Amino acid sequence: MHRILSYASALFRDPRTREFLLYCLPALIIGLVLRVTLCVQMPMGVYHDDTPDFLCTTDRLLNDHKWELHEKKTFLVPVAYAIAFLLPVPALVTIPIFQHLLGLGLIVIIGLLCRLWFAHWKWFIVPLTGVAAVNPFMLWYEHTLMAETPFVFCTAVVALAGTLYALAPSRRRFIFLCVSLFFEAGARPEGKLLFGFGIFLVVLLHARAWRTEWRRVAIIAVLALVTHLVTRTGQAGLLLYTSVARMTPTELRCAPGFDPYIASIRTDLQTRWTEQLAFPKVRDRRAVTVAVTQYLKESPDFADPKKHLSHNSFCLRLAMETCRRNIFALPEHVYRKFRAVALASPAGALDEEWLFDMQRQGLLGNVPLVTRLGRGLTGRTIASVEDINTFVDTSYREIPWFNSLNTGWINAVNRLRFPDTKILAVPGKSAGFAYFGVPLYFAAGALGLVAVMLRRGKLRVFHLSWGLALLGFFFVIMLTANVKPRFRFVFEPFWFIYSALLAETVWIGIKAAIRR
Repeated sequence: MHRILSYASALFRDPRTREFLLYCLPALIIGLVLRVTLCVQMPMGVYHDDTPDFLCTTDRLLNDHKWELHEKKTFLVPVAYAIAFLLPVPALVTIPIFQHLLGLGLIVIIGLLCRLWFAHWKWFIVPLTGVAAVNPFMLWYEHTLMAETPFVFCTAVVALAGTLYALAPSRRRFIFLCVSLFFEAGARPEGKLLFGFGIFLVVLLHARAWRTEWRRVAIIAVLALVTHLVTRTGQAGLLLYTSVARMTPTELRCAPGFDPYIASIRTDLQTRWTEQLAFPKVRDRRAVTVAVTQYLKESPDFADPKKHLSHNSFCLRLAMETCRRNIFALPEHVYRKFRAVALASPAGALDEEWLFDMQRQGLLGNVPLVTRLGRGLTGRTIASVEDINTFVDTSYREIPWFNSLNTGWINAVNRLRFPDTKILAVPGKSAGFAYFGVPLYFAAGALGLVAVMLRRGKLRVFHLSWGLALLGFFFVIMLTANVKPRFRFVFEPFWFIYSALLAETVWIGIKAAIRR
């Protein structure tokens, strides 16, 4: 601890650090004011309908003295939420405060990435940190009991750790990179994919010194394997297969005779795709589960206990073969899934619908859990449905300034977009619909990601590794996840950072052309 404090003290005495923090100060002040105002006006956090998945670990620990994670979740957020229940203040108060602190920390990290990534960082650091400070999507998730805020924070830390290691590949920075990747995987299941970035980065950086530095590649590869084993979840295969089920071949090598079980589901999905480019929903996932269960029960190939597969593992097999045999159709599929909700907000609002209708629905969706954790969660005894309704009615109120900020932000970022496509109605088959164009800032961010990979400099290897990793990360998330805009939230800070990098790259190119 003494060494850490000494290092921190020396760091803050550095004039470059003080200069960097001075440029971050306006955004930190604005961000702090907004977050304190929100916490004062609505001390209780928002209870999402996915919140019980994180709280079941706390329930098992406090009431059954058992360690158990929900099949869809990894360890980091459930552990953090369980710690919040040990404090004397209700978890619905302490968790939002903790996540707002992460939001302020994210502002500093974005400022530091700007300082390290941009050649003319002083021109960009104030607006980029300001965007992070006032972004209503960030504010909403910070005030909501969900994993999104820790996940975005950990992702930004991984980017920072990789940047620092690329600049000076020391042992301490390698350890920092490994730790950041481990916690990234613990924040959300898909976080483990970024181990690919870490391995690729280390390989590229040490390609010329392979004989002496191969150990670091081995260490990070072993850590990736161990992390994968301790962060396994039980729905990834089902989610991926449901997403591509309409492409299922009539004959599957991995599942002989499966076609009669999936045929009606596939036909329904194909019909909806043809009529309105509709994507699978929760009910389709349930239908796929029923079909898979019946097939595994009746198929002689899997009747042998030695060949027994879990539903998730079997669905992963189905998905992998379906994807391989439709490899050229996947990019369009991913693009259409993204475009379908590109205009929608990835977050919610603090209005009557969210605070009283949807939140009440989330609380009433698992009454036994809420009653068992009621005292630690809300600070009062929750013994019945009436107590839940009373708690919601007396603890929440609309926040007009936030809702205005949220609406204005959505209108602003969606104002400039590619042309909409109108799908005409076909009598007796489809009603027709408007297929909205993708907002331009998404395209600008993607172009900036590619542009910075082509720029020369000491960080070129990092940007190549990180850029390719982000593209793969985006592809896998969009391919696997439900059609909900919140699954793109992890990229929220990077749209603006890479849009700014595109502007700087164009600026540098124009200056170079003028000199020539």
